[in-house]
Amino acid sequence: MPPNSVCITLSREGTDSLLQRAAADPSGRAIYTQAHAFDPALNSVIYTFEQMCLTDFQLAMRKQEHLLSLLDQQQPLVLTGPNTLGYLVIAKDVAPYAMIDEDVQAANDRFIFPLAELLEVHYTHMAPDAPRPFTLNGRFQVAGILSARGYHDPSIPTRLVDSLATLSDSVALHGATALIEDSQLRSFTVAGCDYCALLNEATGPRGLRLTECAFGVNASIADTVNYRINSQLNEGIEGLHVAVGDGRQGYHIDLLMPGVVAAPSQQLIT
Repeated sequence: MPPNSVCITLSREGTDSLLQRAAADPSGRAIYTQAHAFDPALNSVIYTFEQMCLTDFQLAMRKQEHLLSLLDQQQPLVLTGPNTLGYLVIAKDVAPYAMIDEDVQAANDRFIFPLAELLEVHYTHMAPDAPRPFTLNGRFQVAGILSARGYHDPSIPTRLVDSLATLSDSVALHGATALIEDSQLRSFTVAGCDYCALLNEATGPRGLRLTECAFGVNASIADTVNYRINSQLNEGIEGLHVAVGDGRQGYHIDLLMPGVVAAPSQQLIT
């Protein structure tokens, strides 16, 4: 591997080849993103690369450390932002996933890291039978959505793919409001229309139960983000994002809420 690499893979085969090469020659520093799970079109790839070049990764990791200090207190959190008020409770003894400078240094300049690990602190609930790691309630302003499929299921109809693309454009243009109760999406309105039925169909068996709650730490792209482009770089924007679906059966869909901040709170929604 070269001393420093930025990799954007356009197919599952490309990702597998990259990881095999890195395993066979474990030298150098590399970060990668799987564009094929989001949008492998050339304009999306160019946008992703440009946003990566704008990103201050050291600042992002420092912000992760700050968030970890807050989350390690295991206190109920109040979430505030533009037209947003929510409450987050983390289950006892559940640790968030994050990557800080200490982790990078420990790799001794020999690593290949997924891009997302450097740009967010997150909790996931991918196994439906496992205890829920978080409980979220509130009303949130959504600036954009991001749709991903780790496995391109041929049974997903073209109609559904096109409908999600149209919804993404509408959210980018008008914004959206998400109502979340007990970690379940109850409404998702854009310009007065509720799109929960579409999201429920798109996410498959997991439905509208949240599968992820994450805090993005990338402040560098606030002025250049384009929510009409389905790029993984968008989900790292500083603020909150939550997701429905697991990307295995159906889509994994992130609801992006830039500008949301967390602070300790003793108030809970009952």
